[in-house]
Amino acid sequence: MNEQRKAVAFDVDSTSLVSLREAFPEWEIQSACGANTRSLAHDWSPTKADLLIVGAREHLVDTLGLCRGLRSQAGRSDTPLLVLVLPAQEALVRAALAAGANSCLILPVHAKEFARNLKRITEGNWPGRHALSLDQPQGEDPWQDEGGEA
Repeated sequence: MNEQRKAVAFDVDSTSLVSLREAFPEWEIQSACGANTRSLAHDWSPTKADLLIVGAREHLVDTLGLCRGLRSQAGRSDTPLLVLVLPAQEALVRAALAAGANSCLILPVHAKEFARNLKRITEGNWPGRHALSLDQPQGEDPWQDEGGEA
């Protein structure tokens, strides 16, 4: 029997939660508010999760600390971690990536963006992936010179 996939959203606004549920309708979406590095170890029992989403807070240090805390939990090093950033907090993106986030999304977030980012993260980062096999001919060219004489 297949186990239901799970996403955990930390301090994510209600509009983004709706988009998250729309992007992954078969998933269990757990919402946690007010989590911090101390509460991760004591109050929030780390269960299996296929996706972690952190909503950026007013105090950026709290957001970065939560990202680092999630990454340092046992078994979380490979779990995709997305950070949702307000348009006024775009400077946070680089710091969030350095703190362990796989990707950042600027609010408001559409369901397609959640799905697209998770797919990109799970496929891995291959430099030049968008250009793979583009140097191959699309079809046989009867006028192509193969070298040598015919």
